Amino acid sequence: MSTHHVPLSLRRKIVIALDPELLVPPPITDDTAEAANSAASNRFLSFKTVAWAKANIIRATEDHVFLVTSIDPTGDKTVAAMWASMFSDQDPHTDRPKEAEAALRRLSEALSRVGVSASVEVMRGEMVEQVTECVRRHRGEILLVQAPERSALASTMWYSWADLCAQQSGCPTVIVKRGDLPDNVAVALDPPLPTATTAADPADGQQQPEPAPK
Repeated sequence: MSTHHVPLSLRRKIVIALDPELLVPPPITDDTAEAANSAASNRFLSFKTVAWAKANIIRATEDHVFLVTSIDPTGDKTVAAMWASMFSDQDPHTDRPKEAEAALRRLSEALSRVGVSASVEVMRGEMVEQVTECVRRHRGEILLVQAPERSALASTMWYSWADLCAQQSGCPTVIVKRGDLPDNVAVALDPPLPTATTAADPADGQQQPEPAPK
């Protein structure tokens, strides 16, 4: 899809930080349909987050989007996570950074189809530190973060990584929550339908229909 060729240095920089636990689901204890549906729902939630940004913030011809996440190399040390990993059918040596990068690339391709310049970056380390450093490194002008799912108790007792990013990023920050994302927001990433001129452009080398007899 053709867009105005504005140099990257002149584009507004938008950093979209996505929750690694939604991009790369943790090990599961069985291969049930419920688990598969949960993983698909998580991926769709990330897709809707990017679609929301396209509908409300991104200017396709003027912006460049950095899709980022960070994988903590120390892993999840909670009892629940360790118990799940012991009885999971998933390969314990799964390359989580590689899986996260593949997920981000799919989102980048979706943005590209609607004319948005985008790149991906998977970092290593704790989310707050890595995301705020990424914003500084790329001179981000807007940070959009995907709010992690948390219990009501956790929300009242301590800040999430998204909250801390908003405090430390040094730029305007938008936290997108699940409640902000109706399913129909996904249409923002639907490629435009071909017009009469693009569907039958002689430059494409396609044979044109014969004119109707008079």
